[in-house]
Amino acid sequence: MYPNESNVHHIQRHPDYYINGGDLYFLVDHYQFRVHRYFFERESAFFRGKLTVPAAPGANRLGTDVSSAIVLDGVKSNAFAKFLWVFYNPKFSIYTAPVDDWADILTLAHRWGFPEVKALCIRELEQLFMSDIDRIVLYQDHDVDRHLLLPQYAALCEREQPINLHEGLRLGLETTIMLARARECARAPLNNGLRSPSSANIDQSEIHAIIRDLFGLKASLPSPPNQDATNGVNGIHAGGWVTIS
Repeated sequence: MYPNESNVHHIQRHPDYYINGGDLYFLVDHYQFRVHRYFFERESAFFRGKLTVPAAPGANRLGTDVSSAIVLDGVKSNAFAKFLWVFYNPKFSIYTAPVDDWADILTLAHRWGFPEVKALCIRELEQLFMSDIDRIVLYQDHDVDRHLLLPQYAALCEREQPINLHEGLRLGLETTIMLARARECARAPLNNGLRSPSSANIDQSEIHAIIRDLFGLKASLPSPPNQDATNGVNGIHAGGWVTIS
């Protein structure tokens, strides 16, 4: 896909990620990125499939120069820059970023199949504050192991307020129904045969067991994301545009 002529005149090199020695070119929004092919071929089957296709006779191999730059459709240049920061972070294993940045990186890592980058995002997000609803929605949208959401599911079952309409729309029908059932079980009949309208009547371990049963989760939590998840993330420092969604 080729940008129209009016857009071509506004294209400029990205101030941080047009790297001398880079051998892979991207066009995102109106910015040219020049980075290292190694990162994209090493971990992502999605990009390996795109980048290993032989070029047509007389054409340049995909992404090898400005004329064959890969256009990333539906991606903002600032989000792509955040994603590249994972590989070019000068502080090696020290990654400091706010929740919104990690969410953007997680989105691209999940879309393009970068498991090590995804694990890094989860590791860092687990150390940052997020509301229970926000964490559940983010993790569910990106197929993160639901075992990690057990504390958030439990908190929604234990709180006095039921899940409201806005929260239910964000959580999705399945999760909302499962949590409603868990809340009902947690408010088991008291001596007078009535359920508590506010607080749960059982201890947290029992609530966890109810949630695990309803969501089909194993009894033991998985190990936290590898603290060495950055190993293999930082590696080195250093014809026509094709659109990739």
